[in-house]
Amino acid sequence: MVRKAVSGLTALGLIGGAGSVVYNSHGDATVKIKDASGHVQTVQISANHAKAFSCPTGTHDKVAPLDIKLGRIKLTQQSVRRSELAIEHKYPVNSTPPRAVLVRYKALLRQDDRLTAAYNATVDKHNAIIDKLCTPE
Repeated sequence: MVRKAVSGLTALGLIGGAGSVVYNSHGDATVKIKDASGHVQTVQISANHAKAFSCPTGTHDKVAPLDIKLGRIKLTQQSVRRSELAIEHKYPVNSTPPRAVLVRYKALLRQDDRLTAAYNATVDKHNAIIDKLCTPE
C-alpha cells in the first residue's frame, strides 16, 4: 500500500520538501512547501464559503496532510501550466512545432489531466472527513 502511494505521487511529479499548513478563520488553508535549498513556495486552498461548519477539536490535524497534498498538487500544476503556456506562445496555432516539442506538450497535457484528477480525488477525501466529523451551522 505504501509503495503504491509513493509511486502514485512520483508519477504525478509533485514538488517535494517540507510542508506546513495554516488555516484562517474562514477555513482557507495557506500551504507552504520548503524545498531542500530553502526556497519556500506558498499557495492558497480556498474553502467553500457557501457553508459554515462546526468541527470538533483536532479536525484540522486530520485534514492537514490532505491540504498539504492539495498544495503540492496545485503548485506542481501551476508549473506545468506555465510550461504549456510557454510552448503555446512560442508555437501559435498556425505554426508547426518540432516533433520533440509536440511530444513534450502532449506529455504536459497528460500530466495536467492526472494532476486535476488527483486534486479532485483529494478534495473528495477532505470533504468526506469534514462531512463525517463536522456539523453544518
